[in-house]
This record gives sequence, C-alpha cells and structure tokens, in this order.
Amino acid sequence: MGKVERENRRGMVKKKATTITRETLVANAAGIAETLIEHAPWAELHGRLHDTVVAALVSAGVPRLYLPESLGGLAVDPVTCAQVVETLADADTAAAWHVMVFNAARIMGARWPGAMVRSLWHDNPDTMVAASGHTPLLGKRESGAYRVTGTNSFVSGCHHADYMLAPMVCEGSVGFVVVPMTECRIEDNWDTLGMRGSGSNDVTVESVLIDADMIAWHSDKTPINEYYDGQLYRCPSRVVFATYIPVALSLARRALAELALLAENKAPYASDTKLKNRAVAQMHYGRGLAKFRSTHRYFYATLDAVWQQAGEGYTFTDEDRADLYLAGTHTMQTCAEIVRHVADAAGSNVLARGQPLERIMRDMETLKHHGFANESRYASVAQVLWGAALDYPLLLR
Repeated sequence: MGKVERENRRGMVKKKATTITRETLVANAAGIAETLIEHAPWAELHGRLHDTVVAALVSAGVPRLYLPESLGGLAVDPVTCAQVVETLADADTAAAWHVMVFNAARIMGARWPGAMVRSLWHDNPDTMVAASGHTPLLGKRESGAYRVTGTNSFVSGCHHADYMLAPMVCEGSVGFVVVPMTECRIEDNWDTLGMRGSGSNDVTVESVLIDADMIAWHSDKTPINEYYDGQLYRCPSRVVFATYIPVALSLARRALAELALLAENKAPYASDTKLKNRAVAQMHYGRGLAKFRSTHRYFYATLDAVWQQAGEGYTFTDEDRADLYLAGTHTMQTCAEIVRHVADAAGSNVLARGQPLERIMRDMETLKHHGFANESRYASVAQVLWGAALDYPLLLR
C-alpha cells in the first residue's frame, strides 16, 4: 500500500497551506471594522453577535488562526494573533472576543484523538466549537458511548456555534467532551454590565449520547496527534491568551485616547480650569500611559519569546507556563487599572450612556473578572513557583 493510499484511508491527506502574512491578516481585520461598528449596538441589545459580523470574522480568516495547516488553517504565531485581536477590538470588543471563541478549541485539539479532530474540522475549517471550562458535565458509560448530562456556564458564542466543548467527569476520570449544539439548550441568561455581545450564556445538555471518539481524556502524557505539527503546537497551550487578552489592551489604549480628547475642552463642574491644566488629570493620564506602554511591551515580548523558544525546540517547564499565566493576568489587571485612572480623571463622562468611555468602562469591568485572568490568578502563579497546591481550572494546565 502506497503512502497516498494509506493517508487517504486514514482521512489524513494534508490540505495545501495558505500562505498569508501578518500584515495581510491585520489588514483583513481592519477591513471589516465598519461592519463590526455598524452592528455593535445590535449585539449589545440582543446579547450576541449579528450573523453578518460572524460572517465577516470568517471572511477575515479568524477561525483559522490557530488551526493546523493540515486542516486548512493558518497556524499563525501568537503575536500575529494578538495583533488581529487588538485590531478587531478597536471596532468592537465582543466581536474580537470571538477570536478566542473560534480558536481556543483549535489549539487544545493538538492532544485530542485524531478522529475527534477530523470530525470537527477536516471538512470545514471554519466550524465553531464554543468552549468553556467552567462547569464539568457528568458522563456515564453506555454501549461504547457516553451519556452526558449537565449545564456549562459562560459559553461565549454559543448562539453561533456548531458544537460546545466542556469538561466532563466520568467514573473519576476527567476529559473534554464535544456536544453538537443541536443537542443542547441555550439558557439565554447572559445579562451583564459589559461584553454583552459575547453571548456567554449557560448551555444545558440533557442525557445526550456522545460517541467515544468525541471525548478527549485529560493526561499530561497524551501525544500530539497526526494533524498538529509545527512551531505553534510546540508552544504551551496558554498562548491561547493571545486570542483574548489583547481586547483589554485595546480598551486601555482607547480609554487614554478618549481622555486626551476630553482634556482639550472639558472644564470640570464648578471649575474654570480645563481638564488639561488640572494636575490630578495629568497625573492619572501619565500613570495610565506608563502602565499601558509597559504592560503592552511585556505581554507581546512574552508571546514572542515563547514563539522563538518553540522554534528552537525548547522543552517548556511548569515555570515557563506560569510566566505566560503571569503575563496574561498582569496585562488584564493592569488594563483595568488604566481604565480606572481614566475614569478618575474624566469624571461624569464615564457615566453618560452611549459615550465611548461608558462602554469602555463596562467592558473592562466585566473582563477583569474573567476566570482565567482575574486577580486570583496571580496566586496561581505563586502556587506553581512555590510548589504549592494548584487551585486553577483544568483548562489552564
């Protein structure tokens, strides 16, 4: 049996990779900005992206950023991914959040069974698998398959997804199960202060029989499957931070820009002194700007260093992974501090509905509490470096 025939029988014929530059991908993201801006109010009102926006994200190549070339993906470096996210977030943060929605499962797929990966993306590289590691489902063995029941929370993008990925516990073993959205019920309970268009609802599965091929059992010793080959998949899986942490960087940068515009003309209540001449506003702006420049460089330098190490064949340790957790957490939390500096300087301008700073404040306040980058993740880093008991979710490991 020849090589081509063997690969055809196994369903592993590699698709021709599409060569595309960082500049082109960023330009593609910028090119759909008007569509994202136009439909952002609709997403805020309805708690999910407009179908037109999802289609625009697909046209810009967003679903393929972290997908292997063998499946028709782009397998871009983390810095490129992060720059795409920042560009999209400048137009609409909820739309940019869907870079994570599309790509988190794709990078996790490196250690899934080949049949599972093949079922999801072999025929359609743009299939959306909405992932959340918040609440494990319960599984029960049944006739070579698994009967799955439970409710998972914070499933961003669920209204547009083809599948939901969730942790699953079965007879003491932990894994990840992929459930068709046609077998799920969306609870539509995402009613939040900010990031409303992310559509991060609860999703319920009621006694659904799932084939064993659609379950990946968690193990640190699971080898990378036949579809995943290349520099990206030698990086720690926490490079998934590049798919959503830059949303916070966009918010912080735009907040500072809005404050600079206000400073030129705004005179605070009961004062004849313009904001630009008030020491307290100057101080908040200066501190915020310094924090932004330092954390932006820190985050991108960490991503680039990991990429370079992966290219050199470096074997990453738990401490190296903790460095990524630290960069992601610190960037998210520092961006929240920057937006707070702006709010303290801008005063009532952050309160008026429909003003740019009002949306920025709401989105940033929501993002800072995200489970994988909230303030408690600083402690998770210490736990790794000190050899203490770990408290962070399975998806972070």
